[in-house]
Amino acid sequence: MSATASITLTGPGLPVGKRLDITVSVSATIEVDGVTAQRKATAWLVSAVGNLLIGDTPSLVIGQRTIWRVPALLTSPTRGVIGQVGTVDVDAVTGELLTEPQLTQDLLTHAKQLARSTASPAE
Repeated sequence: MSATASITLTGPGLPVGKRLDITVSVSATIEVDGVTAQRKATAWLVSAVGNLLIGDTPSLVIGQRTIWRVPALLTSPTRGVIGQVGTVDVDAVTGELLTEPQLTQDLLTHAKQLARSTASPAE
């Protein structure tokens, strides 16, 4: 499997003209693969939020908890994928969906905004 990673440093205190050495060591157990996380997120989106939402290819996020972050996409039967309206996190060890009531409302709000902003006059 091929994986890519990046580290982003921000702030005015970064040294200019000096060597910057960074060592990162991460240990994580992954029991749930990305495809399974995407399927779980899609099933939740369709059943709990709206039938025009699907999960896209997830990214693995390693932190306090190792999760799959699944983009939530708004789709249209006539236009296909319209755009991303948020993300759904899935625990990479247990497969638990990390959702809360506010997430449902946020996804619905973003989906409505995106649908309105991309609707053609004939729709």
